[in-house]
Amino acid sequence: MRLMTFIDDCPAELAVAIKEFWPVDEWDNAAHIAQLESSWNAFALNDTTDAEHRCGAPLPSIQGIPVVAEHSVGYFQINSCNFPGWEWARLYNARHNAGTAHMLWEQAGGWSPWAFSSAKL
Repeated sequence: MRLMTFIDDCPAELAVAIKEFWPVDEWDNAAHIAQLESSWNAFALNDTTDAEHRCGAPLPSIQGIPVVAEHSVGYFQINSCNFPGWEWARLYNARHNAGTAHMLWEQAGGWSPWAFSSAKL
């Protein structure tokens, strides 16, 4: 019986990027977060912005967690609203997406930037 490993089952381009940025003991967690966030869809887009809700505008909380309008992109659903000077479509690139996710992970000291997904790790 084969144990479930997320890093071995995720798309190859994502696995390469995860292995480049994270320590080996976080590979499965990183791949699992990406799976929970985007179903391993490199082109996933969650855009809750509109004319009345620009980036960062408060939305109804979910499970007691404050939520704001977002424009989240790619495997790790990076909220491009947090990077206004960046060309958001570049976050569709697996390496760019994972590298940005790693930066957020490192700054937070863990998976807290992905509040809902990290609760499932």
